[in-house]
Amino acid sequence: MALINWQDSYSVGVDLIDTDHKLLVSLINQLDDAMNEGGGRDTVGSVLNVLLEYTETHFGREELLMEKGAYPELAPHKREHAKLTTQVRGIVERWHGGDDASLDGEVLEFLKNWLTGHILGVDRKYTPFVQGQTLTPEELLACMNLDLEGLDGEEDDDLDRATGAR
Repeated sequence: MALINWQDSYSVGVDLIDTDHKLLVSLINQLDDAMNEGGGRDTVGSVLNVLLEYTETHFGREELLMEKGAYPELAPHKREHAKLTTQVRGIVERWHGGDDASLDGEVLEFLKNWLTGHILGVDRKYTPFVQGQTLTPEELLACMNLDLEGLDGEEDDDLDRATGAR
């Protein structure tokens, strides 16, 4: 059984962000499965790494959309993102440092409450400012911290492949 089930009430009305949130829910559920079903230390570590990386990417997307929409509470929202990223990074570092015992249900409960609380509480406030805003392929790549140097000169094709654009 999933730790978190996506509900329509979690939607912020922006497809890109809702898709991100659904993926984050999926990653937390994968982490729960790996920890509860004895998925092995490497599996749990891999899911934690992906969760951290995707959280950072997602926050970058949200912040760009809020900036484009002139969201007046952008600065405090960014501080909340930084705090949450630090907490998730701390969990990952503790795990890789061998602190398996303390990373049980407490961590999963934190992630569940953080994700649902953040979406339902903090993210809902920016919805009217970001609806209708879009990100270019270049902006999406920047959120992923990808290095564009060394592309084969077919930047448009490379960007389309990297972002799934056609």
